[in-house]
This record gives sequence, C-alpha cells and structure tokens, in this order.
Amino acid sequence: MIRNDRDTIVEGIKHLCDGLGPFQKMDSYEDFIQMHTDVYDTFGDDSFDILIDILLHPPELGRIDSNDFDYELQEALIAIGPRNPRYTLDTVEDLLGIKSIRLVLINIIGGLKNEDGLFLLESLLQQSTESDPLSEDELIELACALGEIRGEKAVELLAKMKIKYYNHSSDLLQYIEDGLKVR
Repeated sequence: MIRNDRDTIVEGIKHLCDGLGPFQKMDSYEDFIQMHTDVYDTFGDDSFDILIDILLHPPELGRIDSNDFDYELQEALIAIGPRNPRYTLDTVEDLLGIKSIRLVLINIIGGLKNEDGLFLLESLLQQSTESDPLSEDELIELACALGEIRGEKAVELLAKMKIKYYNHSSDLLQYIEDGLKVR
C-alpha cells in the first residue's frame, strides 16, 4: 500500500515512535533499520511534499514524544529525498530561510550525499553574519553534512569553517576535524 496522504504518513511515523521506543522492540540494529525501511517503502515517491508539510505544520501527537516524532520525521525526509534529489534540493532551498526547520533541512542536504547540495551549504555559510549568525547547532550539523557529502569542495568549505569558527566550541571544531578526515 502506498501512503500518499498526510494522515496515513503521520500514522506511519507515529508507528516508528510508538511504545517504549523502537530499540526495545527489536532484536538487533538490523531489525530496527529494516522496520524503518519497510515503513518508508510504503510512502509514495511524491510523499516528500507531505513530509515537508508535516514538518511545517506538526500534527497533534497525543502520547508520542515530540522529539521522537521530529527525529523519525527527519529520518523519513532523509530516506525519501534521494528518490528525486533535484526536487529535494530545490524544495529545501526554498525553505532554508525558515530558522525553525533549518537544522532538519541541513540534515536532509547531508543525507542526500549529493555534491549539488554543497551550493546550499556554502550559501548558508556566506549568509551567516555577526548580526544574523548560524547557531552552534546549525554549524555542527553543517559540518556533519559537509562530511557526509565529501569531495574537494566539501573539504574546502570545512577548511574555511575551521578558520572562521576557530574560537567556537570544541564540539564544533571536532566535527569540522572529523569531516576533514573523511575525504
């Protein structure tokens, strides 16, 4: 069954959050991954827009923890995004100005592992100014996304980050170093 409406997609994501947590339900990490893949496979190719709508307009969650739901929603977006990477990047580009969802969008870009996403990450770095800086969490996620995408341009951007943010947290600097090691 292909789930192409908001309610059934929300229920699918809630299913991944239900109970004491997905790890307690599984015998192994592979079972955990397979359960997620099975749910994502029921989402139609055009479900990316619905997932974005859910991100922008979260549903009532009842007893589901909102952090768990947000995590599972992000994972669903990362899983569905590669089905149409160009559309995913175009959609994400249009939404990057919304600070409340920017962390998720940066993760989606990294999750695509597509060099075309480097332009968006570079643009974010260039837009970050003293009057409107990226948050520490956004910078960390950006360093992680660059490490996931890899390539010469990603290394160049990480090197620039290392210079520009040398006086930031040791966590950020460690993520930058980790990204530089990956190549």
